[in-house]
Amino acid sequence: MGRDLQDDSGTGCIPDEDATRNPGGPGFRALKKLIINADDLGLTPGVNRGILRAFQDGIVTSASLLVTGSAFEEAVALARQNPELDVGLHLTLVEERAVLGHEALPTLVDENGRLPRTSGEFLRRAFLGRISWKEVEREIAAQIARFQKTGLRLSHLDSHQHLHMFPPVFQIVRRLTRGMDNVWVRNPAGPWRKSPRVRMGRWVQRLGLNVTCLSARSLHGPRLPQMPDGMYGFEVSGCLTRSALEQIFRKIPDGLYELICHPGEDDAGTRTRYSHWGYRWAEELEALTAPETRVVLKEQGIALTSFVLASEMSQREIL
Repeated sequence: MGRDLQDDSGTGCIPDEDATRNPGGPGFRALKKLIINADDLGLTPGVNRGILRAFQDGIVTSASLLVTGSAFEEAVALARQNPELDVGLHLTLVEERAVLGHEALPTLVDENGRLPRTSGEFLRRAFLGRISWKEVEREIAAQIARFQKTGLRLSHLDSHQHLHMFPPVFQIVRRLTRGMDNVWVRNPAGPWRKSPRVRMGRWVQRLGLNVTCLSARSLHGPRLPQMPDGMYGFEVSGCLTRSALEQIFRKIPDGLYELICHPGEDDAGTRTRYSHWGYRWAEELEALTAPETRVVLKEQGIALTSFVLASEMSQREIL
């Protein structure tokens, strides 16, 4: 993908002075722009390898780094070796170990420094007033600081289980990212209509996420972070097959959208520690690197882009 973003064959997507190069050919101005972002960089070595391959041999254009992940240092080294890969921060307020310890976060983590086990537990404690928002801000700031210490360019920010859009958390994220140059924030809002293949429970979660996004954005009016128009892939998170991927491509409207994915190698370490997620990392990797996938992108006139390139394009439009 790094090569595709810079080639002159008419199959890439990097903007020049006159047009956005994309599958429609040189001189064609794409109305559909898509960022394909791989979550959980730094989670395990197997996930790191899968994301790197999906970038080098597939259609992934960016990745979100989990600074609390067990393979964080390895992920940073890989990102440095592949500077064309956009890297953002994958905030986590659940399941993993926090950057700060129990002494700094007595209401947020347990005595071992571990965050709430699930988003449901986090939200329940938040609604009951058992979590200090000052502690949440302290931990988010610490995760941002750990990312910045890597020296990598912070292109975007999102979160595990999309908790950054919970209105009190969104307010913190907005405050901490204000003044940062060209840092995008994920907008997880997506299609309201239920697809026949989507489980009812997952569709209800999608509706809840859409309502949460509307609430968070409406509370802050025009002073919002820089955000894409929406997000695809939530309904098939962890099981993005080639068929599902092609269906998504056929539904994407005009605008700038993000597609989330979770490629990886289904190694023993990843499978053992995160089996409860039910993710099919290797199957997603296959879908993201399949030659047929590029054919559908071209047929639909979709230009792959990245957060950095989207920022550059926005600046040119302003000028």
